[in-house]
Amino acid sequence: MLLRDALALPALRLTLLTGGDGLDRPVTQVFVTDLPDPRRYLCGGEVVLTGLMWRRGATDAENFVRACATARVTAIGAGHAALGRVPADLVEACRRHGVTLFEVPVEVSFREVIEAFAPSVWKQRANGLATMLGRQRGVVAAMAAGARLPDLLPAIAADLGVRCWLLAPTGRLIAGTAPLPAPAARQLCTAFLTATRLPFTTRVDGMRVSVAAITGSPEHRMASWLLACAPAGPEPPAVPTAGGDDALAELVDVVALERTQADEAERVEQRLADQVGRALAGDGDEADLRARLRACGLTPDRGFVALAATLTGLRTPPALALAVLREAIRATGLPAAVTAAPPDGAPDATLLAVVGDAASGPAAASVAGAFRDALDLLAAGLGVGRLSVGISTPGRAATALPGLVQEATHALRAAAARPGPVAVVRSDEVASHLMLLAGVPADTQRAFRSRLLDPLTGYDRQHGTDLVHTLNAFLSANGAWRRCAESLHVHVNTLRYRIGQIERLTGRDLDRFADRVDLFLALRLGEPSGS
Repeated sequence: MLLRDALALPALRLTLLTGGDGLDRPVTQVFVTDLPDPRRYLCGGEVVLTGLMWRRGATDAENFVRACATARVTAIGAGHAALGRVPADLVEACRRHGVTLFEVPVEVSFREVIEAFAPSVWKQRANGLATMLGRQRGVVAAMAAGARLPDLLPAIAADLGVRCWLLAPTGRLIAGTAPLPAPAARQLCTAFLTATRLPFTTRVDGMRVSVAAITGSPEHRMASWLLACAPAGPEPPAVPTAGGDDALAELVDVVALERTQADEAERVEQRLADQVGRALAGDGDEADLRARLRACGLTPDRGFVALAATLTGLRTPPALALAVLREAIRATGLPAAVTAAPPDGAPDATLLAVVGDAASGPAAASVAGAFRDALDLLAAGLGVGRLSVGISTPGRAATALPGLVQEATHALRAAAARPGPVAVVRSDEVASHLMLLAGVPADTQRAFRSRLLDPLTGYDRQHGTDLVHTLNAFLSANGAWRRCAESLHVHVNTLRYRIGQIERLTGRDLDRFADRVDLFLALRLGEPSGS
């Protein structure tokens, strides 16, 4: 129904006060309000009926009319039961903002006005709903036949008259109607991760963009996608809020289908990745590890980088930490397996990732750089949380993975000691004997430690002594007898007796530097990686 048709109904006796040039505008719905600023509830094209209860001061009419004009309403209908008249300042404000204003006589209820508009409004809504349902049925059928959202989205957006982009919170473009510059993508992601409410409207590169969340599992913004929509043509001088953006709402329903499929695929991938984690924890031999890597799409004879990570400070399930780490790795463009099975000796909350096709030094540096960039962007959504990540040096083939995992776990310890919401440390940034030890095969490490320290641990168990602790204290004191004795709260002669026992049992001379180094390394091999 056009506004002109409603004003012509004799039963309503509506009187036009201003804005005669807007009589041919269509009416999408009728909205009754006495809020001083109803913009958040308006979509454009409404007839706004008001009893003027918001009018208290001299500027109230100007504020109310400006809000309605910004929302592009078709007209304002003013009832004067409260004031006995339509005030002149309201008439003048409508004239100034180009808003059509009509008077509703006191004997005509707002219900009668709504019922007069209802048939055409509901017919228009029904036509729009039928079009939307038809479009969604077509999308479901196409996706069932194997079509993917990146292929379908441009056509759907063109039909709705919008441009749109589907992004991961790292800025990774999942689908879109056109390329999106990296700075604009980062700006959108930061706004999405820090927005106080969803959906919301922002401006990027001079265009108005409406943003909504496509939630998955788990339901957290860092694990969600964001859908951004902008007008396809020139932006009108006044636009509705994101809450009334029908195109955005319809696209959210369409994209949710893709997200459901993606979550199901990730559940399958996670089961395969957990198999790799168990293999690296010692559940299986090398042939089994190679088979499990292939199942994850990783080539066993190519290069690898290992990552160890912890997400702390958030009351969220481990699934969120997995989702964050998995999405950050996707920004590198390399295949990976991410598992919650912690590396040997690491804290239970440690996550492990094996990134493939990263053998060369430049490739590994590129992986680390892209990974850091993605995590820096996700940091906006961490709040009080903290993400620490250790990255190994690159290694060749599956046989190198156990050592790479240990490298990453030792680097994680250094990252956990650094300040900031996100800390990433590459193992080659840490000059330490721990990095050297991490590259030694696990069975060689166990044999070395056992040959040197088993005589001491056996003696301690049999006699109730503490020779291993004494040895550690002596080496930590750099062989200073008095300082070591004080730390152990024993007499120097008692310490000399214990050191003599250690030398007799191990066959090593603690006056020789080389023997001290051997015993020191054996002790370090027995320490937990996260200590």
